[in-house]
Amino acid sequence: MSSALDRLPGRGVALGQAVGAVAYTVAAVVSVPVHLRWLAAGLAAVALAGAYASRRAGADRPVRMLLALVVMAAGGHALYVVDPTSPGWFPAGLSIALAFAALPLPLAVGFAVATAATGATIAELRNPGALLPLLAGCAGFAVLGIGIGGSRQRAETAERLLASEQALREAEARTEVLAERQRLAREIHDILAHTLSAQIVGLESARLLLRKGAPTEAVLQQVDQAQRFAREGLDETRQAVSSLRGDTRPAVEAVRALADTAGARLTVTGDPGHLSPEAGLAVERTVREALTNVRKHAPGAPIEAALTFHQATIEVQIRNGRSSARPTLADTGAGYGLSGLRERAELLGGDLTAGPHEDGFRVWLTIPR
Repeated sequence: MSSALDRLPGRGVALGQAVGAVAYTVAAVVSVPVHLRWLAAGLAAVALAGAYASRRAGADRPVRMLLALVVMAAGGHALYVVDPTSPGWFPAGLSIALAFAALPLPLAVGFAVATAATGATIAELRNPGALLPLLAGCAGFAVLGIGIGGSRQRAETAERLLASEQALREAEARTEVLAERQRLAREIHDILAHTLSAQIVGLESARLLLRKGAPTEAVLQQVDQAQRFAREGLDETRQAVSSLRGDTRPAVEAVRALADTAGARLTVTGDPGHLSPEAGLAVERTVREALTNVRKHAPGAPIEAALTFHQATIEVQIRNGRSSARPTLADTGAGYGLSGLRERAELLGGDLTAGPHEDGFRVWLTIPR
């Protein structure tokens, strides 16, 4: 009959309520003299109507719930007045249990005291020997209601926690998706901005040379350069796919290959140990970007690269001197290389600085291992 019972399987609750209502009505009718049975049936109906109204009201409407319980208890008390041997005490006691299960504590206590006092008064007048059992029964129903109310509150708390955890998991999933999109965007930039733009410049140079009737050797040199950029782009694409799968080659090996290709002097200090794919990729991308910038803006300048592996951090420094050669690729790229590397470093909890240094330029990366 209680809204607190609605948490049980619906069909079982409905069947139990129907059986209980029929059993109470039958008991109320057969327990009284024949000439009072229609009255008993009517009073039983009043109690059942109050029980049904309390179920419909629910704990979220305490005033309606309280009024329904008053009707329920009144039906039981009236039947108890008609015949003290009838089960009129049951609706009154059950209303106390429902009050403690669904109503705020002050309302529940007040209702329980009033209901128990009314029942005690009727027992004192109609059946004094039943006074103590009746009061004990009221106390038992109160304990039952407190237990049901506690269970309901715990169930509601558990539901709220589950809803909060579900919302948190969904938020974390959205955050992971956004982070992965940003990572993919960085990888696309690192590949396309460094290779496709250089290929475009090389092929455009070859086209202009052909129009001017330049020697075949000069044209082939530009075509070969564009082809080299294409190979580098394909190699970087493979590395990016491997990194997205969490499988990257050792950072020192990758940096050494880049330094050899660029003619840079590499110094490695400390024990590389085991690096996470993200940290290894950040080191490789930083070195590649720095060397590419030297090739663009200071071709032929001396380059020094240094990897330092501390216990908790990794430092990468790329320094280049001045160059007297004319930069032919200075206008290539989108101009977001260093900012993208700085963003990558910050996401890993590190820092990247880049700017003039002594007679050249320096890129300095520090990230956790």
